[in-house]
Amino acid sequence: MAINFLNTVDLNKNSLDNARIQNLGADPSAANSSIGQIYFNTGIDTLKQYVSDNGSGNPGWVEVGATSGVETFTNTSGTYVAFGSDNASAIGDVTVGTVDLTAVDGTSSAADRFLTKNNKWATIPFGDITEVQGGTYISVTNQTGPVPIVNHDATTRTNTTSTATPGYGSTFTALDSVTTNATGHVTAVNTKTVTIPASDDTTYDLLTAPTGTAIRLDPSTGTNDDVTISGTTGQIALTRISASELRVALTSNVTITNDLTVEGEIEQTSTGNENSFNSPLNMNNTKLLGVATGTAGTDGVNLAQVELLVAGVGVFQGSYNAATNSPALEGASNVALDQGDYFVVSVSGSFLGEALEPGDFIFANNAIAANSTPALSNYTVVQSDDNVAGAGATDGATQKGVSGFDSENFTVSTNGWVQLKPQSNPYAKKIALTGGVDSGGQTTFTVNIVTMFGVGALAANCIATVKETASNLIVYPEVTGNGTGSLEFKFIPVVSTSAGFYTAYVSYI
Repeated sequence: MAINFLNTVDLNKNSLDNARIQNLGADPSAANSSIGQIYFNTGIDTLKQYVSDNGSGNPGWVEVGATSGVETFTNTSGTYVAFGSDNASAIGDVTVGTVDLTAVDGTSSAADRFLTKNNKWATIPFGDITEVQGGTYISVTNQTGPVPIVNHDATTRTNTTSTATPGYGSTFTALDSVTTNATGHVTAVNTKTVTIPASDDTTYDLLTAPTGTAIRLDPSTGTNDDVTISGTTGQIALTRISASELRVALTSNVTITNDLTVEGEIEQTSTGNENSFNSPLNMNNTKLLGVATGTAGTDGVNLAQVELLVAGVGVFQGSYNAATNSPALEGASNVALDQGDYFVVSVSGSFLGEALEPGDFIFANNAIAANSTPALSNYTVVQSDDNVAGAGATDGATQKGVSGFDSENFTVSTNGWVQLKPQSNPYAKKIALTGGVDSGGQTTFTVNIVTMFGVGALAANCIATVKETASNLIVYPEVTGNGTGSLEFKFIPVVSTSAGFYTAYVSYI
């Protein structure tokens, strides 16, 4: 049995996939037909529609497209225009092939005419020029027409190259300028002779200066020049070792005026100086940056390590899973703790015989060595009483604790007793649709929600299903609520308004 829709179905622009038009062997009767209705006639393999005028002035069934559109197609080639294919009463996908003029080539004469782009017939002009010939650097294709094409011949040239290595006082020729005319032809070339000046280089010999840390420049022309190489006080010392060697070294006391970057380790063995490492290191009121965390007893420490040491004992160590003893606070594999170190329980469980819940605290009473199997006396357990709420048959027998409840469905007393609220309508109600009103091809039934569910009930909070009472078949009218206290069931086309023909099942949410 088909699903009975008793109102318009809106697919909201969604596709109707794999659908099939109703198949019938003959046209339905007028009483079972409506304008715009369609079906497929299996007797004549035709899609048919019900129209207001079937050609005789009356409503009736006609083939889709019978009164509009192209049903057959016929085309025939003419005198001047020919189709690639001629058709006679063709249907379906019709092609006419290539469409072309039927004119053929002929002998040109003054009486011949041609069709211009302005769609006019014009005569072919005739004159004295019968041929266009080429000349120097000019070539012509289609010399006798009808459209000669004149081209400038391509020009080729051969370039040559040469190399030379002129010395001082030599000359060479360079291309200075090229002159062309308006058509691009070269009309003049100017060359220029370039003379290279005579050499004026001077060569120097390096000699040992007579004294000190100087060296002597002995030129091939002119007089000798002495160049003295000096050190910097407090930084670099320069001394002559031999006639051919100068030595550069740091001074005994080195002064660094700006930053000093040291890639490796700094070693020193001197004593007695204020800034030596065997005596106090004067930082001149500046910070010592980038100090690593010390690990040996003789290592220096950084600020973070000092703050941790100053904090001493009683440091928060994190959460404790009492169900898995993680981290290990009991047993032979316990972790090391200082006095006052503490954990907060995150997962319920048993700890050295004590029942723990989330939020409880565990403190170390004393320093506890690793792998020492500590007893309960080594710890102090503080229960925070922020327990998770339990479930029980009575108020007194139920553990109270931390939980949250939906206020729309539960009540919670000041003592923490949680109960389910009475539900407004735990069961759906049904009502026979009566008193329908016909208007504009539609039957509307109105149901009072307040009568069913009490004062304050809203139609917007209702869900309804409609059945045909006799067959118990679900049908689909349009169900709307006016937002206050009634539901409207709208059937298209009009249906029986007799009591009990349709039944509505209404749930209140």
